[in-house]
Amino acid sequence: MKPEALRFNFEFSRVYRCGKYATGRYTTVHVMRRYKGVRQSCRTVDPAVIRPGFCANKRELGAVGRNRARRLLREAFRTYESILPQGIDIIFTYRGGKDIPPYQVLLSDIDSCMARLHLKGDR
Repeated sequence: MKPEALRFNFEFSRVYRCGKYATGRYTTVHVMRRYKGVRQSCRTVDPAVIRPGFCANKRELGAVGRNRARRLLREAFRTYESILPQGIDIIFTYRGGKDIPPYQVLLSDIDSCMARLHLKGDR
C-alpha cells in the first residue's frame, strides 16, 4: 500500500509523546504502533498503512538544506518500507549540522537506529 504521510502537528506530537525512539549521529527515528480506530481528516486510517513523517532542523539549515535532508530521508524510508511492520507511524528527523552527509552515511545511521528499535529485518 502507498504510505500516507503524517501531516498535522497533533499526529507528530502523539508519536513523540507515546512512541519509542533511537538516536544516531545524524538522525533520530521515532516510531509508534498505531491503535485501532485512529482518525485523520474525518476518516479512519487503514490499519495496514505505514504513515511516515520527515523533519529537519530549521535553525541550522536554510530552505535548500532542509529540503535536501528531507529528500534523503524519504529515499531512506523507501529502502526500508517493504520490511517495516504494518500499522505504525514513523518519524525521521535529521539532527545533524550544516553539512549534510552523503546518502550512504545517512542510510547506515538510520540502519543502526532501526536495529535498536527492532524494526530491521533482512533487506
